[in-house]
Amino acid sequence: MTAHQHLPRPSRHNTAPAAALDSCSRGRRRNPGLALTIAEKSFQLLVTGPRPLALDGQAVGHGLPARSVDLGELRTLLLSRNASDELKDAAWAELLRQARTGDPAWVVGCVGVAMPGLKSVAGRAIRTSPERFAEDIVSEILTEFVAQLQRIDITRSHIAARLLVWADRKGAVRARAGALQQVPTDPVELNTTAPHPVSEPASLLADAVRQQIITAAEAKLINTTRLESVPLAEYARVCGEPEKKLYSRRERAEARLVTAIGEGQVSAISASDVQRNGPFPGAS
Repeated sequence: MTAHQHLPRPSRHNTAPAAALDSCSRGRRRNPGLALTIAEKSFQLLVTGPRPLALDGQAVGHGLPARSVDLGELRTLLLSRNASDELKDAAWAELLRQARTGDPAWVVGCVGVAMPGLKSVAGRAIRTSPERFAEDIVSEILTEFVAQLQRIDITRSHIAARLLVWADRKGAVRARAGALQQVPTDPVELNTTAPHPVSEPASLLADAVRQQIITAAEAKLINTTRLESVPLAEYARVCGEPEKKLYSRRERAEARLVTAIGEGQVSAISASDVQRNGPFPGAS
């Protein structure tokens, strides 16, 4: 008996409607960043529907229910006070074995199960950092976490804690680097500073377009309905397209985006590049 159930990549056939996510515009001090927001959204797509991504509880053992346990339920169980260290390590060892097969769904699954810890790490890292560095810091944290999924020793105890320690170190290093950047004081520099800087989430989306991970139209869809909180139904009415079609298009684009963020392909490019070329060149 295998310790997992495989799930194809998200589609409208195996996902359930997810609750609207908080907009990044409400403040990154409370919202840990676009990267984690999209990761959580993608995780929810993987653990809902008729075939959720799951582990075989009987094979994992150590008190896990002797049945299929989807990763959403697993996250809740591992956060319980009753969860033993042995259970946590057995579950995480199996999660990492699946992530190491190369299936991106399991990478997103690992990120989702660790999301409470990742949000805590991100919150600490950005708390004392300038807000303009928040997205870069969170992206660095997520990138390091995903990288360690392939490297961490799963024969040693406290697997999840060690993964988060690596992510925490990367976030702290990036936060210190941002804090050391000089604030412009020269009049020439001040005069060339954009009066309305482009937000880092928009910059991240722009880089994804440039890397051809998502299209300009998909970036505009995500930006408008996620970051600007425009209801999808209203966006569909303006575009003259069916809401269901746009919902599916956004799901697929977000799944590609979170994988690219986790693999370090996408980063927040400079605001000057975005302002020169437009946030999403080619979007109508």
